[in-house]
Amino acid sequence: MIKKILLLVLFISNIFANTTIDKSWLEKQPRSYSKDFYISLYLKQNISSSDAIWALGQAYKVNKKLLYPYAKALKNVDTTYTINCMKTKTKNLINKDATCIKLGIKLYQAANLSKKQLNKIIKKVKKPYPLLAKELEIINSPIAFLDLVKSSPKVFFDIFNNSGANFRIKNLNHHLPIKLLNKLSKHKYRFYSMVKIIVTTPQLNELQQSLLHVNAKNLQHKTQFMLAINAIKLNKNKIASNYLKLASKSAYFMFDKDKVLFWQYQLTKNNKYLEKLSKSWSNNIYSLYAKEKLNVKITNLIYDTNKTYTDDNITTNDPFYWLGVLKDIKNGVTKEKREKYQKIFTSKRTSGYMAFIDEKYYGYKNTYLPNPYDNIISKYPKDRQILINALAKQESRFIPSSLSSSYAMGVMQIMPFLSKALAKELNEPYNILDQLKAPVNIKYANQHLNYLDKHLNHVLFIAYAYNGGIGFTNRRVLKAGLFRKGKYEPYLSMELVPYDESKKYAKKVLVNYYFYNQLINNDYTTKFSSFIKSIDNPYFK
Repeated sequence: MIKKILLLVLFISNIFANTTIDKSWLEKQPRSYSKDFYISLYLKQNISSSDAIWALGQAYKVNKKLLYPYAKALKNVDTTYTINCMKTKTKNLINKDATCIKLGIKLYQAANLSKKQLNKIIKKVKKPYPLLAKELEIINSPIAFLDLVKSSPKVFFDIFNNSGANFRIKNLNHHLPIKLLNKLSKHKYRFYSMVKIIVTTPQLNELQQSLLHVNAKNLQHKTQFMLAINAIKLNKNKIASNYLKLASKSAYFMFDKDKVLFWQYQLTKNNKYLEKLSKSWSNNIYSLYAKEKLNVKITNLIYDTNKTYTDDNITTNDPFYWLGVLKDIKNGVTKEKREKYQKIFTSKRTSGYMAFIDEKYYGYKNTYLPNPYDNIISKYPKDRQILINALAKQESRFIPSSLSSSYAMGVMQIMPFLSKALAKELNEPYNILDQLKAPVNIKYANQHLNYLDKHLNHVLFIAYAYNGGIGFTNRRVLKAGLFRKGKYEPYLSMELVPYDESKKYAKKVLVNYYFYNQLINNDYTTKFSSFIKSIDNPYFK
């Protein structure tokens, strides 16, 4: 048995040593985003059309990252036509046929075309694709807003949510009738996207006023909360309080409950909200605010400074091993399973694995702060060590073989296009699978952080940029006017960041940074509020 395991480990190591993906090995792997990543590499190899068809049939979720190399490997005229149309920019679709236009058109690009260009496209698609023609006609209309409010909910959301900021600001910033808003609100997911766009776009002031009277009783928690933030932004505290009451009832996760309590306290200064918030077991920007205000000690932080580690033989660059663990604990971590993994994950380098399992075992009531790669990052300045740990905890929970649905890789979840560019900067040969090795991935992340640290002045902004890109951070966060001096700042700006993922991500990284500062600098006196107060938008001094 041991001999078989060793042979398997050697085989996996050989697979990971280069970018050649073996078909027989690939076939044995469970359907997952990790398998999809390896399928994408396999499709880029010199394979036959039949192998390409087989590979796509093995996929867990088919997306463009698979379709594009699949079409190239398949060498099929129809498939190549479809992919080429999907990749064509809207301005270059004008002279294509109707089907190609349908496949490739993007409404935010169409909104930037001239009326003459749009008319040409509309004429082509009107008969075979009347719904698309209708949407383009509204975009091309002299008074687009009037035609939009008379359209169906599907057309309304297609255009409003996808036509781009410039078109919305120029053409759609008008008061929406409450009857229409309540009708649209029945489409909960798309309605939330619309509300978020309106609230986080400063120039849509008329639309923001329209949202003050939406009936939010049956809406999602996140929509109710965003409506409350809109009202706070417009100094309508009574309306905001009503929305927060609804959001409090619909909140499921502790993070969301704490968020509502925080804003209820900000509006009322009633200590009952602060006291309840201070009892939260979730260590987040909201509960830390309350605990600091009321001098409540945090008692559920688990550092690994006093732990004793021994070597283990885990192949940490094998994503399918970790998937097996996740499958094993999917329905919960029993006492027996926890004891089993305590005997398996015994080394410092796998302390992140064990922290993940312990966190699940204790119902997420403790905050675990492992430092598994201190031997790798100790050569960096302490501020960088803190930042790497803060990001790695949020990105991957310190799992080196992590692969996301977008194929971000490794401990620091670096996208392949970025790691390739970083390899060039470092003047190193590039092997994409090396990003599943913690030392390599961290080195590349450090190189990227050198750039971000040079252009951004706070860990919060670095977190936004690490997750959403520096272009997004500059254009949609800093230059858009967020994080200026004002009432409820910087907390209000944190709620107005337009990307949901980046918004929540950065809040968590900021808390991680605070705790890892305690660990690495042995600093237990600096208050969390000092990290908040130092948030300063460099564009608006």
